[in-house]
Amino acid sequence: MKAIKFLGLALVIGVMSAFTLIKPAEGYKVGDIATDFSLKNVDNKKVSLKDFSAAKGFIVVFTCNHCPYAQAYEDRIVALDKKYKKLGYPVIAINPNNPAKQKDDSFELMQVRAKEKNFTFPYLLDEGQKIYPQYGATKTPHVYILQKNSLLIFFFVFTRVIRARMLVLFVGAHVVQHFKCEMKLETVV
Repeated sequence: MKAIKFLGLALVIGVMSAFTLIKPAEGYKVGDIATDFSLKNVDNKKVSLKDFSAAKGFIVVFTCNHCPYAQAYEDRIVALDKKYKKLGYPVIAINPNNPAKQKDDSFELMQVRAKEKNFTFPYLLDEGQKIYPQYGATKTPHVYILQKNSLLIFFFVFTRVIRARMLVLFVGAHVVQHFKCEMKLETVV
């Protein structure tokens, strides 16, 4: 019995130490300026942040076809775009996965998924996986909120504990707070 407890404790310590040895993802921090990109959209056209001249900012979501968590948030991400695009904060979705390693994330299947789910936003392929490491995206969906000048003002990753409804409430509250700050600045100036 003592041997089983000892082995169990050793296993727990081993697993915990393994996670502490994993280097956290590098990437943008709040206040950093995100570089623009030019990625292929599901309509075969290149899309970049500068294409959205009327935008006040962006909700950049790293997502994909095959991940069950990403799939669970798709309807909420569509709802985010519908609600905040007209306020100047469109969603830009980016698939960070390598289709050679994950067949379900091929460009062709991205096109099918976007059509089936009626995506109202660009769904871009990060060919060569060059953009997601710059942001530090580690899981899907991984969300970043940028101001017009590509200044990162907030980011978060969904976990099993976060419910889909919280996405709209949380991002919505942050964007509304940003609008209030923007309005205060305009009133003062």
